[in-house]
Amino acid sequence: MEQKQKTIVKILVRLVVTVAFIAVFSWICLHLLTIINRKGLMASIINGPHFEVYVFSIGGGLLGLVAFLLSLIWGARRDVTFISLAAFILFMLPLGWVKTKEWFTVGRFDTISMVEDLTLFRPFTEKNILVKLDKPLEKRMEGKQPRIDGVMNMFRFYSSIVENVCRKDGWMAESETAGTALGRLFTDEADVVFCGLPPQSVATKAASQGKDLETTLVVKDAFVFYVNVDNPVDNLSLEQIKQIYGGKTTDWKDVGSQKGGSIEAFQRMNDSENQTVFRKITENCPLMEPPSMEKYVNGGFIHSPADYRNSRNAIGYSYRSQAADLLLKKKIKLLAIDGVAPTPENILNGAYPYVTDYYMVTIKDSRAEDVEKNIRNLREFIFSPQGKELAEKCGLIPMRNE
Repeated sequence: MEQKQKTIVKILVRLVVTVAFIAVFSWICLHLLTIINRKGLMASIINGPHFEVYVFSIGGGLLGLVAFLLSLIWGARRDVTFISLAAFILFMLPLGWVKTKEWFTVGRFDTISMVEDLTLFRPFTEKNILVKLDKPLEKRMEGKQPRIDGVMNMFRFYSSIVENVCRKDGWMAESETAGTALGRLFTDEADVVFCGLPPQSVATKAASQGKDLETTLVVKDAFVFYVNVDNPVDNLSLEQIKQIYGGKTTDWKDVGSQKGGSIEAFQRMNDSENQTVFRKITENCPLMEPPSMEKYVNGGFIHSPADYRNSRNAIGYSYRSQAADLLLKKKIKLLAIDGVAPTPENILNGAYPYVTDYYMVTIKDSRAEDVEKNIRNLREFIFSPQGKELAEKCGLIPMRNE
C-alpha cells in the first residue's frame, strides 16, 4: 500500500513538473516570437531563401528538445533519451550550417552601413547608439528648451546633444533635407537647425520678414576612403581609386602593398548620398559590379551593394562620421588621397578637399527669453571641451575657435 502511494505521488509530481515545463517552454517560445516579430525579422525569415531550413530545423529541433526533456522528467529508457537528443542535434544541423556560412561570409567582419532603424538615434530610449560623455554634465538645461531639428547626416550629433544636455522632455525632430528643417524655423516649429550653410535665399527671406538669421559653424565632416588597419597601404591617388572601382586594378600589389591580395572594393546604393558624392569625386568613372548582398525591402528581397566588411583586403568610403565607431576602435584607417590625409588639421585648414561644413542656425532674438538663454547655452556647450568630445566621438571635427 505504501509503495502504491509513493508511485502515485511520483506520478503526480512528474505531471506537475510536466505541466510547468510545457507552460514555461511555451511562454519562452512566444516571448522569442514576439521579439523576432518586433525587430522585423519574421517577414525576412518567411520570405527569405532559407525559410524551409528554418521550418525543418526549428520545428524538428523543438520536437526533439521537448521529447528529450520529457524523457528526463519521466525517467524514460536510455535509448529513448539518446534518440530524442540525437534527433534534436540532427534537426538543428542544417540551420547551424546556414548560420555558420553566413558568419564566415559576413558575420565575422566588422561592418559599416547606414543605420536604417532611426529609433536607435532617439534620445532617452533603451539601447540607443548615441554618444555618451565620459563625465556627465552636473546640470542640465532649465526652463523651456529649444526645439531642435536638422538634416539626417547630423542626426546622431544633435540627438546625442539632446540626451547629454537636455531634460527628458527635450524636443527634437529629424528632417530629410535642409530645406524642410530651415522651413520650420520660419513656421515657428523649430528654434535651432543643424545643417549645411543655408543658401542666400534663406537669409533674404529672413530679412524680408525683419528677422536676423544667425549661422554658427560648429563642426566639419569629410568624405573619406578607408581600409582595414592592418592594410599596409596608406595613400592612393584619385586615379588609382578610379582604377580600383573601375575593375582595372584588382590586387593590392598594384598600388604599393608588398603582401598583395585581391582587392574587395565596396560601393553604396545608387540613390544614396554617399554614392552621389563618390560619383562626383571620381567624375562618373565607369564602375565595376560591387560585392552584393540580399536585403529585405518593402515586402521583398532585392540584391544591392553589400555593406562594407572590414576584411584585410577591403576598401570602402563614406562620411567620416558614419565610420566613427570603427575609427575610434582603431579597426580601420583613413587613406590619404594624393598625399593629403584626412587628419583633423587638414580638414580644418582645407588641405583635404572633400569636406562638408555644418552650422547651427537660428533666428536671432525671436524666441522667449528662457529659450534664447538655452540656445546660447547650447552654443556654449558645443564649443566647450565636453561638446568637442561629443563631436569627436560622432566622427566629426569640432571647430577650435568660435
